[in-house]
Amino acid sequence: MKTIRWIPIAFALLLALLAPRAATAQQAPAPLQNFVGTVARLWADGNAEDIVDLAASGRIVLDLAGEGPGEVQERNAAAALRRLFSARETVSTRTTQVAISGGTPLRGFGELTWVARPKGVTDTEASVVYIGAVWDGRAWRLRELRVLR
Repeated sequence: MKTIRWIPIAFALLLALLAPRAATAQQAPAPLQNFVGTVARLWADGNAEDIVDLAASGRIVLDLAGEGPGEVQERNAAAALRRLFSARETVSTRTTQVAISGGTPLRGFGELTWVARPKGVTDTEASVVYIGAVWDGRAWRLRELRVLR
């Protein structure tokens, strides 16, 4: 009879010990490389709307090669990206760097090499696209976009 009483107590203790590990496993960030790869594909397609849909809080720090950095709403970021993409033809987009920088919330960044040419011109220009990301507990979210020439 005493053994039967200890079974529920032992089971409860086991659950208490395993619960923090299970919660940690569920909150572990997805590979940042995958997120940066998604942004790279969307960038290559010139898909401004889907890029800004990845925003962390509806706002993105944006700097598109000289327009100056500033935190803008998604709709303004989408409009600026549409202008950028409409003026250029993408030749290639390649992920060149991905790194977790730490902090709370967890932050990371990626860099793309974007080779494009102004529409109607044959000469190409290479730019670096900096992608700042933040882990929101469920997914990587876009926090910052900078185009450096």
